[in-house]
Amino acid sequence: MPLAPRDLAPGLRHVWVNATGKERYFVDQDDRLMWIRRLCRVLDRYGWSCVAFCQMTSHVHLILDVPDSSIALGMQELNMGYSRDFNALHNRVGQFVRRRYNSRRIVDGDDLIGAYTYVVLNPVAAGVCSCPEDWRWSSYATSVGISSDFPFVDASLVSAVAGGSIDALRSVVESRARERLSKQAASGI
Repeated sequence: MPLAPRDLAPGLRHVWVNATGKERYFVDQDDRLMWIRRLCRVLDRYGWSCVAFCQMTSHVHLILDVPDSSIALGMQELNMGYSRDFNALHNRVGQFVRRRYNSRRIVDGDDLIGAYTYVVLNPVAAGVCSCPEDWRWSSYATSVGISSDFPFVDASLVSAVAGGSIDALRSVVESRARERLSKQAASGI
């Protein structure tokens, strides 16, 4: 059965990519930095804005503001280029990405807050850190002024929706983290 056509409309998007099977998408810091450099080239080439990103071990999440219908072209460039670089660096051959990237359009401010908190809380949910600002491979610490590691990230859209300031954004993320922990405790997870 053929794949459904992509939604290529401009706007805010939550995008994610997974490695094949149990493969690691990032083996080490060099892989993570290589992907970030490639992402920056794609952002520049296509005029996209990166609202957030989070690199996990087996996958990566992005929130992008795409001004036109270039999402498929840019993601193909990012994924194919990173896959080629990763395979060369790790003496690997064959398919690296599980399947084509996933993307969903963010429809309003509430959806943006939901997608953003999901992305930045991913490492907390996975148990790799206790606070989202502690995960080195996420843009969250940069977005809330704790670090300056990822200057290409512009979280001003999500900050505006969250209440207009970095403190308001942090408050929303912390509140969502508490909600998630309460739900997990209630369900026995």
